[in-house]
This record gives sequence, C-alpha cells and structure tokens, in this order.
Amino acid sequence: MAVIGSIRKQSGLLVIIIGVALAAFILGDFLKRRPKGRDMNIAVVDGDEIPYTYFNQKVEKNTEYTKTQQKKQNLTPDEVFRIRQQTYDQIVDEIILKKEYEALGLVVSSDELFDQLQGDHPHKYILQYFKDPKTNKYNPELVRNYIKQLDQMDQTNRSRWDDFVKAIKEDRLQTKYKDLISKAYLMPDTFLVKDFVDRKTTAKIRLVGVKYNTIADSTVTIADADMEKYYEEYKQNYEQPESRDIDYVIFDVKPSSKDRQKIRKMVFEIFDDFKKADNAPLFVARESDERYDSTYYKEGQLPVRIDSVMFNSPVGTFVSPYVENNSWHMAKLEKIVFRPDSMKASHILISYAGARNAGQDVTRIRVDAKAIADSLLNVVKANPKKLEEIAKQMSDDPSAKQNSGNLGWFADGQMVPQFNEAVLNTPVGGVTLVESDFGFHIIKVTGKLKPVKRVRVAQITINITPSQQTYQDVYTKASEFQGKATNLEAFDTLATSWGLNKRTAPRLQPMSDRIAGLDNPRSIIQWLYTDGINVGSISQVYTLTDMYVVAAVTKVREKGIPPLDEIRDMLEPLVKKELKGDIMIKKMTEIVKNSKNLNQMASKLNARVDTVPNLTFMTRNIAGFGNEANVLGKAFTLKTKVISKPVKGNNAGFFVVVDELKKADLKGNTKLYEKQLLMNFVSKVNNNSFTKTLKENADITDNRIRFY
Repeated sequence: MAVIGSIRKQSGLLVIIIGVALAAFILGDFLKRRPKGRDMNIAVVDGDEIPYTYFNQKVEKNTEYTKTQQKKQNLTPDEVFRIRQQTYDQIVDEIILKKEYEALGLVVSSDELFDQLQGDHPHKYILQYFKDPKTNKYNPELVRNYIKQLDQMDQTNRSRWDDFVKAIKEDRLQTKYKDLISKAYLMPDTFLVKDFVDRKTTAKIRLVGVKYNTIADSTVTIADADMEKYYEEYKQNYEQPESRDIDYVIFDVKPSSKDRQKIRKMVFEIFDDFKKADNAPLFVARESDERYDSTYYKEGQLPVRIDSVMFNSPVGTFVSPYVENNSWHMAKLEKIVFRPDSMKASHILISYAGARNAGQDVTRIRVDAKAIADSLLNVVKANPKKLEEIAKQMSDDPSAKQNSGNLGWFADGQMVPQFNEAVLNTPVGGVTLVESDFGFHIIKVTGKLKPVKRVRVAQITINITPSQQTYQDVYTKASEFQGKATNLEAFDTLATSWGLNKRTAPRLQPMSDRIAGLDNPRSIIQWLYTDGINVGSISQVYTLTDMYVVAAVTKVREKGIPPLDEIRDMLEPLVKKELKGDIMIKKMTEIVKNSKNLNQMASKLNARVDTVPNLTFMTRNIAGFGNEANVLGKAFTLKTKVISKPVKGNNAGFFVVVDELKKADLKGNTKLYEKQLLMNFVSKVNNNSFTKTLKENADITDNRIRFY
C-alpha cells in the first residue's frame, strides 16, 4: 500500500521527526513501571530513571530506522555511537519537556488528535505522507482507509503507525509550548526606545591607540598577587567540563614476510584451480574476498592492469596474479558482447498488491495484473501508437500522468535488470512484456545507440592480511611493553628506546568517541573514567582494528572551576597584558599633562591619529585594534570635542575624542525594530534553544560511560 510504503521508505525521517518532536508520550507508561536498581540506569533525570534496557530498546529501534533509511545491512561503529548519543538526548529531552507540559497543563485531547489525523485541517505530517501518488496531493480518503486496515497489518507497520501518531501528538504539544514562550515576549516602550537609540546612534571619532605589545616582556614582572588577583576576577570564565589527557603508543599488526610468502603460494594455487574451474562465478564466490561482479564493462572502466588485455584477447584469457593496493588480483575474460551505451523506451506499468512501491489503491492480485498486461500487450502490438495514451490513463507509474510512459534515454544498466534486459533484447520499434519487482511492464523500445564492445570479467581478490601468529607476536610485544611501563617515566623511556611514536590525546571527555589514529576507541575512554584511574595509571593492552594500544594517564581535570595552578600557564600572558596595560595608562596619563591635542599626544607616543567615521554599539572591531568594548563605551559617554582620559582597552591604550554624535531617528522606526526583535526571539524558540537552558537547570546523573 502506498502509505505503508511511504512510511517504510521514510522511516529514517521519522526518527528525525520523533527526535525533533521529542515524543514524551513514549516514556509515560514505561516510567511508571521502571525496575529498581539505580546502577542499571543509563541516567537519572530530575529523579526519573532511564533503565539501560529501555534505552537499548530505543537504540535498536532507531538503528533499524537508520538502516532502512540508508539502505544498509550494517552500520559502522561511529554511526552506532551517534545513534546512541542521539537516542540519549532524545529521551532526556522527552523527560524534561514532559515535566514542563504537565506543570503547565498542556495536553492533546482525543478530539484534538482526531482532528489532527482526520479533520479538515490535518497535521503537516499527515499532509506530507498521505498523498495520492497520481496527483501528488493530499487525499483524506487515504488516511481513513489506512486506519481501517490497521488491524490487518503486521506488528511492524502497526508500530510505525504508533510512532507516527506519537510524533504528531508531541509536535502539537511542543507547538503549544513554543507559543506560550513566544507570546510571553514583551519589550516595554521605555526599554525599546533606549535599546533602539543605543543601537542606532552613531558617532564619528578620532583616537590615538598604542598597543601593549610595544612594551617589552622583560620590563614586566608578574607577582603571585597579580596572578591571584586576575584569577579571582576572571576564574568563572575558565569553568571546564570533566576531562583527561593521555599518552598512547600503537602496535600496528601488519603482514610479516612469512605471511606474504604463504599468501603468495596460496594465490598461485588458487590461480591453478581457477584455470580449471568450469563455473567461474561459483569459483569466485568461494575463493575471492570480494563478490562476483557480473557487470559488462566498457573499455577504460576496468583496472589499468587488466583493461587492455581484456579488450584485446579472446574469451577464456586469464591474467596471472599481481599485487595492487595490498591485495592479490587475478582475472578471466568470460564474455564479449556488443551493447548500446544508452537506450530509450516507453512503458505501461501494471502493478499488483505486494509489488514494490505499489500504491494503496492497487488491490488486484498478481494473476489479475498478468491478465491485464497480456491484454494490453496485444492492443499495443496491434497499434504501438496507443501505448502513450493507455499509459496516461492506466499505468501505475506515477510519472505517466506527465510523461505518458516515456522514460526517455537511460544508460545501460540503469533500470532494474529484468526491464533493462528486455529493452536490450527487443529491436527498436518492438513491443514486449516483462515482469519486475514493480509489476508487469508493457514496453515499446524507441531508440538505441550504436552497440559498443563490452566485456564481463571474473575477478578474484585475495587480501594480504596478517596471520594469527603475527597477531600473537605483536600482542606479545605490546604486553611486554605494558608490563614494563609501570609509571609515566618508564612509559616515556620505553617508547623512546623501542622506537615507538608516542602520541597525545588531550581533554578526552566521558562521551568522547575520537582519538587520532584509532578506530572506535571507546573502550580506552571507558577505562580512563573507571574508579581508581588517575595520573600515572597505565592501561591494559587494548585490541583495536589491526592494532594494539597501550595508554597512560597524564592529566585529570575535574568538572568546575580549575585551581589556579592548573591554568597558570594559560593565564600568564593575559596577566602580563594586564600589567602592560597599567604601564601604558600610567605613561599616557603623564603625557596628558604636557599635551594640548591628539596630534601632540600621538607624536609623543610615536603613534598616529585614526578616524572611525561611523561607530555604533553594534561595531564589532576597530580597524587595526580588534574588539575594544571599552572604547565603544567611552565614546558614547563623552561630550563632543572633549579628549577622554586614557582608556585601558583589550589590546591597547587609547585617547578618544568624539567629533560628531548623530542621534537615532525615532520617527516611525521603533515598531519595525520591535518586530525584528520579536522575530529574532521567536526564531530562537523555534530552534529549540530553550531545551539547552532546561537541561542546564535539570538534575541529571549521566551514567553512559558505564555502558558504552
């Protein structure tokens, strides 16, 4: 059925919809019957436990959605990790918002839900999925028919419908919640006018600026009191998450010379058998590390080492084993054909219930579809010109309404195999019938390019990989290193003497998933956050893809404001700049006593007078000096033509004079400005920025590191 097919095809999109919608209803009943034992919780959010079993069920469900959407059999470890993270965020958001909805009394009633599903103005998801495949317009009858057939559907499709309805309910709740927030926006007239004036007032200024880097570092001495004063004033800016630093060494597992010799011998034994094999495809399937490829290739499309041979040799020619990209390769020329690069055809599709992409309104069974197709075949054979007219009226291909069944030119191999071969084997102007996964096709071939030579080649690939003995030898070496590296000093000494490249991974957080040069390093990060692991701890030997890894903890940072000693090196250049600023302001204060204007001041400071013609509070940077908020603040408090006292900026000391101040024009502009402010606010609400604030204020115990 069309809608089932549509929801199935878009099931990955449903994950996004549900994630964006934050479907709190999913948690409702489950949380009421949650198991005891907080140690088995992936997290606790404001007292609500999220059991790992429930979390894992959601991960598996979202994983299947993603596989379906991406048309993959399996996902990479990185993809699985991202799904876990997204699922965690989704569930946490659901719990937090559910509490908000309950506190505000926000609900979606049964009548409201019915209206969202089947009313005159249904939800946008309904409008999106329940479209007539022929008109591409919303058809309310499709919704009603779909709901009537729910009892006859399998559990998978019923579950997808349940998720679909939950997404609609949650989207309605979130829309109401966002409306409450955005409607609460208020900018009092007094504040509006002041903000408008502050932002729209402009000033033309002149300034003399002298950068702090003109003062030599050697002239500045940082006392402990200076460092402590700066730390106490700015330490809130350095609040940090929990993190760890590690050093690590990698023991790569690569094929040894013995491995290569053994594989070479095996390859030539396989080649001898290959030359005797009666069924090349079956032999390739049994012996090759890559699947048999039945494609017919044009000249220039095969690997360079075999392309010329295959196109200038008779069928049955073999290419002896050769090494390329760390694999052995061999090949046999199986077949030579002459096929057109492109073909052109028109068709009528007669589908049936259960066929691929069959519309919901297609209820005929296969035998009936075959009878209709046979009848139409006879009609079209008798008068090929009728195909386009019939296609427009009867074809189950949605595009037939627009193109009358004309598929235009398509490359050889572009269509499903049955369709492609039928067109290939039918002469131009001929009519034929073939069945594919989509149903029965009555095909009229309308064009073919000149055939070109193509070949089918049986190719065998044998990867050059390490033996089990090589893995064991490398593991033994890694274990020896781990046993001798009893502390950081020994770790460094051994890494140097053994010629190992010691690498560093800084600021690894509990849910980090990347370490340079390592695939799927989560096991190392989990160890890093195990109780009792601290600076100087040496890991066990970790087995990763084609390598073994040993790590050492070099630094531990706790969550919160770090102590002064931990960030002293980071603060030192900033404190030095502060002290240089004090020196500069003192120097400029002395210069004021004997100067009458900016030019004299600039001359004595070996600087110049710069002009900023259009300064506003929205000015981000002053040319040549960067971000100087203190200059902005001072400029808009000065009287015109009055030289300021020395201004201590971020990067320089300044004298400022305002030559002209242009006040904002209040006539008819403030209301438009207010609308812009409101639009900006609503945009932030619609982007779910409020969920970040809700999370920051929630009491969340995050136990993910224990589980993955």
